[in-house]
Amino acid sequence: MDYKDTGLIFAGNIYMAPIVDGLATDFAGPINVSRLEMTPPQPESVDRTSFQRDTYGQVLDSVNLPGEAPRMAMDFDSLPSGLLADALAGTSEAYTSSVQSVTGEAVTLAEGVWQKLPYPNVDVSTITVTLESDGTTVLTRGTDYEVESASGLIRALSANGAAAVTIDFDTVETSGQKIRGATEISKKRQIIMDGKNLVTGKNAVVTIFSASFSATQALDLMAREFITGTLEGTMTTPEGKGSPYEILMQE
Repeated sequence: MDYKDTGLIFAGNIYMAPIVDGLATDFAGPINVSRLEMTPPQPESVDRTSFQRDTYGQVLDSVNLPGEAPRMAMDFDSLPSGLLADALAGTSEAYTSSVQSVTGEAVTLAEGVWQKLPYPNVDVSTITVTLESDGTTVLTRGTDYEVESASGLIRALSANGAAAVTIDFDTVETSGQKIRGATEISKKRQIIMDGKNLVTGKNAVVTIFSASFSATQALDLMAREFITGTLEGTMTTPEGKGSPYEILMQE
């Protein structure tokens, strides 16, 4: 092979899959990754030092033994539920909530503070708030009280609404993804980068066969820029492979 001096800047589509029972499952992607960093193994140097007269203090032999394992780090701002769960050291699962009907829920409303209804996703078109004192006076939403329908919070807006009441309402049927934070500290993943060297225009494929990740950075959910998740971990060499990762570069 002839040597040809060239630079390297990668652009790539990143795909990542959980490893279950030693096998990669479904790949998510392409993921917008701003950092895919590999750190080579950090060897431990063992030296044999001379105590002889003419070479005292010099190194006679030196051997590098395996030390810290090869590591990798990845920053990404693609955050659908599964990747958000990874960034929060959590798990993601599908959820469905059916319609619930609530009758005669006793609540004491107050101005300036919120009370939690027994269910979120309130269908505000069905809510009726009645003064408990006479059992007949119905309060007016938007004048006497207000409701945060998604979270199921309610509070009084007037002195008339700041009272003991009973509440009737239905919820709306919803479905989506539930993220349980801080429930999965270690995540084993396989990563593929379908990439290109922007300098040469040639294709390149990077495969990290197995990496044991952990979320390592705090996530500011109220940040005024796109939220970025960070995973860092150790790359391992699975059975049948001769290295933890490989890079195939087209010439």
